[in-house]
Amino acid sequence: MQRSDTLGILAGLSTAVLWTVTAVCFEAATRRIGSLAVNILRLLVATILFSGLSLVRAGSLLPMGLSGDAWFYLGLSGVIGFVVGDLLLFQAFMLIGARLSMLIYAGTPILTSMAGFLILGERMSPRDLLGMGVVVAGIALAVMAKPAGEPRLHARAARTRGVLCAIGGTAGQAAGLLLGKRGASNLDSFTGTQIRALFGLAGFGMVVLLARQGRAIVILFPKLLGGDERHSVRRAFLVLGLGAILGPFLGVSLGLLATQRLPTGTAATLMSLVPVLLIPVSALAFKEKAGVREIVGAILAVGGVALLAW
Repeated sequence: MQRSDTLGILAGLSTAVLWTVTAVCFEAATRRIGSLAVNILRLLVATILFSGLSLVRAGSLLPMGLSGDAWFYLGLSGVIGFVVGDLLLFQAFMLIGARLSMLIYAGTPILTSMAGFLILGERMSPRDLLGMGVVVAGIALAVMAKPAGEPRLHARAARTRGVLCAIGGTAGQAAGLLLGKRGASNLDSFTGTQIRALFGLAGFGMVVLLARQGRAIVILFPKLLGGDERHSVRRAFLVLGLGAILGPFLGVSLGLLATQRLPTGTAATLMSLVPVLLIPVSALAFKEKAGVREIVGAILAVGGVALLAW
């Protein structure tokens, strides 16, 4: 990693900050309209925003003149990262809870670094590896802190499926980053993310059709106009729109920029700080007290970022 590449570091950290706010927005929206609706609508909003930006910048709704390789790798990145990775991670949340799922997900930078070394030939200095290890250790320590009153998971079969889903989601996110970096090697990050979001939206559309959940999403729109649930649905769409702007539109674009300018493992490490950043957000917004493990883990993670940025 080039020490002078401050833009890549800032892009990765900005992605983590934006995704932290996005996580709060999507959690609030999911409670009102469900996770599948949130997933497909967030990509729909992001795709509309990207198309509008493309129209202003290039005079067309879709990027023109791209190579077949760019469409292939970015499209595959969108399907694997947005659809497969997110669906498996959401399923893991249901089976084993967010804490254990995020603990497993904290291994994304390690998996991404190994794949980047084997597939893309990326090299990392000993200080980069040390910084990445400190960040991952800090995230793991913070996530391992189990809040009082959390239900005990007792079904071994469900736990096994949940762990496998979390591992699959982690692998999906790592693969999405690597494929995105390869496909967007000669593109700006907004163009690359537009293609990823477009294919992700198409993938979720197929999921909705196969699961026969299309009607459950379509009926949300009349509820915006009237009915007993209109206020709840309107609030859900409001925070969903904010989350789509900050997440799939700005956050993912900055994340792709980070992977373009840094080794993929380093970029993934910076973007994986979301669980740590959620600690002060939860304390301020939801009055949740942070434990000793969470505080120490956050300090470790910040120290690791300092090593990466130094």
